[in-house]
Amino acid sequence: MADVTRAAVPINNRNIITNTRENRNTSEIPFDFQDTTKVKGTTPDSEMQSDANVLRQDGSMTGFYEVLHDQEVTSAFLTNIFLLKEIVDILPMNNETQTQEMQQLLNNLVLQPEEIAGEMMRQEDMTTLFKGGMFDMLRQMINTNARQNQDSPEMVRQFEGAVGNFLKALNNSVSKGNVFGSVINNMSYIRELVDASPKLSTALDGLLAKFKAFEQDTNGLQNTQGYDAPFISLKSEALDFFSQLEKSILYNDEIAKSVSMATYNLSRIALSDENISDSFSRLLGMMDNEEQKENLTNLLLGFLEQNDHVSQSKTMNSLTEILKKQSEDPEFKMLNSESMNKIIQSLLSSPCNFTPLLHYVIPVQYQDVSASAEMWINPDGEGDLPGGGDGKKMTHMLIVFEIADIGKFETEIWVENNDITLSVLCPEEHTAFFKDKIKDLRSDLSFTDYRIKTIDVDTLNEPRSLIEVFKSLPERRTGINVAI
Repeated sequence: MADVTRAAVPINNRNIITNTRENRNTSEIPFDFQDTTKVKGTTPDSEMQSDANVLRQDGSMTGFYEVLHDQEVTSAFLTNIFLLKEIVDILPMNNETQTQEMQQLLNNLVLQPEEIAGEMMRQEDMTTLFKGGMFDMLRQMINTNARQNQDSPEMVRQFEGAVGNFLKALNNSVSKGNVFGSVINNMSYIRELVDASPKLSTALDGLLAKFKAFEQDTNGLQNTQGYDAPFISLKSEALDFFSQLEKSILYNDEIAKSVSMATYNLSRIALSDENISDSFSRLLGMMDNEEQKENLTNLLLGFLEQNDHVSQSKTMNSLTEILKKQSEDPEFKMLNSESMNKIIQSLLSSPCNFTPLLHYVIPVQYQDVSASAEMWINPDGEGDLPGGGDGKKMTHMLIVFEIADIGKFETEIWVENNDITLSVLCPEEHTAFFKDKIKDLRSDLSFTDYRIKTIDVDTLNEPRSLIEVFKSLPERRTGINVAI
């Protein structure tokens, strides 16, 4: 016979004091409504925090927005470059070879006056991939197609979509080397964060060595024929490591961000150029003119054969090497971190999908005088005017330059057709001098078709941020402008 569970009598704690119901007199008012001293004040409303208005919760967009608000961004970049140069010149390092190398990089960074025009043209070439005969022809074809099919919006949309898909495939093919390098950088950063784990750090060291060997063997992913299988294996090994990393006690939000970026960038890389071939074939299928087809094909072949989309800018290449050396070398890492942070902040204000401005960096050394200039250009400058400029097409520029022993200047330029509106802000002690001398600028432009409509010279009280000058920038991040 099965045992029957015997129910025990519950044990009562005889010392428990039971609450007795309070005898309340309902005829009395429990509190005085007129006495507000004991009322807890409400939390005052505050403006929406900028980090709530982001597309991603990591706050990266907020970081860009803060950069645009930072007044020092428009002037601190080159000032800190020259400061670093002075520090390196006077600071005795333990490794004399490294010190000389840094000095050489800083010397290469600055330009002679005769190099300025060429440097600006090279920096302009860096701003976009879509420059040259092939892209000019595609723009012309889009305009022609829009005119010919103005009664058929669907045909216009399909042709523009075919051009867009071709350009995306072309961009992915050309930039895959940079994307692969970004993956290596992400994993190198993760390696620093997991240094406390011998197992993870050893595994990641081996993975990094394979990635760097693959990059070297394929010449930065420019020669990838026959490497499809090794890349698939390498990609699978990286994803397996990321899965293993997620189970580690060291895994945190910072590592998660780097893992997400590395995973996304790996998904973007396609070694073959089949996407270019397929998208280009679809585009040709929508074209009727055989001569145009042949011309476009020849332009594409010439673009791919040239394969010269690396920065040739003397200034930017030297700056890249300086930032790389400063981040890798322990001695230089402590050199002047605040200056390096300002330099990086200013780089964030260069062209990107968030800051659609042309950006030029011009450091100059003439004899014993150091001067520096930065220029931002908005080709759609009418958006910076109230009301969009009443439909006028304008170019808007900001030039911030500083001359040693003289001071800092801000020049704002508006260009409408051939008319120039010029505003110059000077150091207080030099304002009167430049008000008198700048009138000569009108005659200096006599050899061009441009004419100065108005000139205004005033004192520079404090530097302006990019968002104060280019007022259309915040409007470009407010979302999608649609009507429902």
